[in-house]
Amino acid sequence: MALPLAVGSCDVEYDPIVIYPDVTLENSGLTNVQTISIYQNDAYTVTLARTEGLSREAAFDIVLDQTILDEYNELNGASYTMMPESGYTIGVSEIVFPEKSKTASFTVQFKPEELIRTAGSIEAAQNYVIPIVCVPRTTVNSGEQYLNTIIRVTFDTPKVTVEAPVAPQALTFISGVPVSRTLALTGTSNFTTLDISDLTFAATQEMVDAYNAEQQTDYVLLPTSAYTIDQGSFDSEALSFQFNITVEASALDPQQVYLLPLRVMSNACTVVQDAVYYVVVSVQEIRVTLENTDRYEAATKLTHTIDLTLSLNGALDTDFPVEFSYDPSLIAAYNAQKGKEYKALDASRVSLENATMEAGRMKVSATVSVDMTDIGFDTGDEYVLPLVLDKSKLPQGYMMQTDDVVYVRLKRTFYGTWSNRTTDNYVTGTSGWTKNNYMKATTQLSDTKINGVAYPYKNCYYSWSTGYHWYVGEESYNGDAKKRVVHVFSKVTSGYTEQQQFDNTMNNESYFDMETGTVYFSFEYYWNDSDKQQDKRQTIHCYLQSPLTPDEF
Repeated sequence: MALPLAVGSCDVEYDPIVIYPDVTLENSGLTNVQTISIYQNDAYTVTLARTEGLSREAAFDIVLDQTILDEYNELNGASYTMMPESGYTIGVSEIVFPEKSKTASFTVQFKPEELIRTAGSIEAAQNYVIPIVCVPRTTVNSGEQYLNTIIRVTFDTPKVTVEAPVAPQALTFISGVPVSRTLALTGTSNFTTLDISDLTFAATQEMVDAYNAEQQTDYVLLPTSAYTIDQGSFDSEALSFQFNITVEASALDPQQVYLLPLRVMSNACTVVQDAVYYVVVSVQEIRVTLENTDRYEAATKLTHTIDLTLSLNGALDTDFPVEFSYDPSLIAAYNAQKGKEYKALDASRVSLENATMEAGRMKVSATVSVDMTDIGFDTGDEYVLPLVLDKSKLPQGYMMQTDDVVYVRLKRTFYGTWSNRTTDNYVTGTSGWTKNNYMKATTQLSDTKINGVAYPYKNCYYSWSTGYHWYVGEESYNGDAKKRVVHVFSKVTSGYTEQQQFDNTMNNESYFDMETGTVYFSFEYYWNDSDKQQDKRQTIHCYLQSPLTPDEF
């Protein structure tokens, strides 16, 4: 009943405060515990709960109670039976909730293998349960006067799953060069006691025949002398295993292609392997390939770097140098072939850092650095660098698979699609400054004519679908010789003159970092006259970087 309290001429009523020595106890009902049928022992932690609130330390006796099992069976139409004592161990006879704690735990040690042996089958063993009741030693202020849970064990068979790729692994070896290659075959287990020696491998002629029939190939079974499989390893915490497969096939017939089909087997557990692990092995002469031998690159930085990548079809057992030279004498013939007028860069602007193909490797890159200082943007000039591989340094008996000259065409341009980003994410707001903005370059004054208005700026840039304009000035930014001021204006409504557009752009701190090739934008502008009257400003903070190469525009 509420208690009245007189305050002046008013009566204020408060609900009574009731302090409970304990709070409601929670019963968990039937709990299924999954384990593996071959385990000798498997520990399970039983956690009992009471709701959070004011409480004190509470102690409970742990007992087994056939009554709650009978009640559960009757209520749920089940026929569970008491688990035999030989199948489990409970190491404690009491449990204590510390003061203010919501939970208390104890451990049950199950004996899965013994339970199945006693029951006669996995299905029968899964009918066993342990009905546990925790009886409080003192009275508790709760509708439930004890805690209970019924524990049932279910069994999985021991199983390993092999992670085999669908596509075959391809290995190429150089004839007469004994360099081994190693692959990993991995998988997982659903149990912790896997003996890795229980896993074996099958690699048969029948498996090769089946593959050839399906794929219309004529591969030959890889002989056992050409590969080894190690003893394997198993991580019981991660439940993962790995076998290393080492192949050395340089002495085999180069006229044949070999197949190693691997399927994992075991008499101790179930193996799940959706695809055969295939390794295709070929033996060839030394084949040398230069990648991307005729390409176009946009040079936006003061120093433009070029990677010249050489690859082999197989690893060698000795090092050899990978060296290039710049040969502008080849430009005339190249121009005649292309019908173009690419220009030469002075050799003083081109420096090469050669490389070494180390034994055991199959790919390496040399680096070319090109000094682009004082070369203007979008002047219409395009350059080509013929970079010639020194074939005299290649290993004896090689075959060249590509041209031995890499032609790199260069253009100084901002023209193209850029990543338009803020420091955190893509800039939001008007469409002209969102990600993947398409920037068009103007090389003639008339090119800036948009919506009937021409702007007197050669080499100005603007977004393809909207009238946002910018160009790089001649003056340095904040006195930094490697940065240039970027002038920004925005034709967002018809009727604005050029001068009005500049007037409506404020707090411009935009600049071009010539060293990194990045254009930074930071400015405010008015969208229209109405916004100007309200001093309502659009704010842009973003940067543009990484243009596509000009041949993609």
